[in-house]
Amino acid sequence: MKTYPEEIAKDVYAFLLWDKSWNSYNNCYLLLENNHYILIDSEKEEHSGFLYSALKSKGISIKDITHFIATHGHKDHIGGAHFLGEIEGFIHDKDLELIPENLRNQLKMNLPDNGSTVSNLECVLLGHHTKGSVSLYHRKSKVLFCGDQICFFGEPLKGNNVVDIGKLEREKFKQFVSEWSQNEDMRKKHNFNLFIKGLRAINKFDVEYLCTGHGVVLKGNLNGFISDLLAFE
Repeated sequence: MKTYPEEIAKDVYAFLLWDKSWNSYNNCYLLLENNHYILIDSEKEEHSGFLYSALKSKGISIKDITHFIATHGHKDHIGGAHFLGEIEGFIHDKDLELIPENLRNQLKMNLPDNGSTVSNLECVLLGHHTKGSVSLYHRKSKVLFCGDQICFFGEPLKGNNVVDIGKLEREKFKQFVSEWSQNEDMRKKHNFNLFIKGLRAINKFDVEYLCTGHGVVLKGNLNGFISDLLAFE
C-alpha cells in the first residue's frame, strides 16, 4: 500500500495513503507546535499500521503524539485514533453521534464553533460534509486543514507530488461546483447554500496551503481559488 509522507511547511507534515477499497488517497496531518505533536485525522482503523510506519520514517513515534483532532466523524478520519492511547482527542459535539463506542472516551473534548483550540489552531464549524465538520487554521504557517469540505476523492497525484498547485484538480472542482450550482434539485438535496457559507468562512483566512481530506495538498493563490468557487453562488 502506497504511503506518501511529506513536509508541507515547517513542522507541518502530510501523510497520504492509497486506499484500494475505494481507489482514493486518504489524508491525515501532523503539526508540531509548542512541544505538542498534534495529529489531524487518522486514516481508517485497519490502515493505522501504515500511518505509524510513515510517522516512524520521519523519526516520530506514536508515543510522541500528544493530541488528536478530527475534522469530522467519518471512519476514514477517526479510525486510527483507536490506537493512540491516553491522549486528548477533540471533535465537534455535532459529530459525536458518528463516533463508535470504542472511541467515545478518546474523543470527548468539544471543538468550538468559532475559536481557538490546541496550540492556537483556529477552528470554524462548517457543518456541511457532516454536521460537525470543521476547518482548522494554523496562522504561523498559513496552512488550513479543511477536511472534506474541499477534497479530491479518487484523484491520483501528479508526479507523486503531495503538495502541488493542482491546476487540473482546481478546474475539475470548479466545474463540479458550477454544475451543482445550476441544478436546483441538487442544490436543495446537498445544501449548496451551507457549502457556500463554509467557503466564506474559510476565505477569511490568509491561506497558502490547503490540506484536504483526500488527494493533493494545494499551494498558491488559495484565496483566489475559493473566490472563484464563491462566484457560483
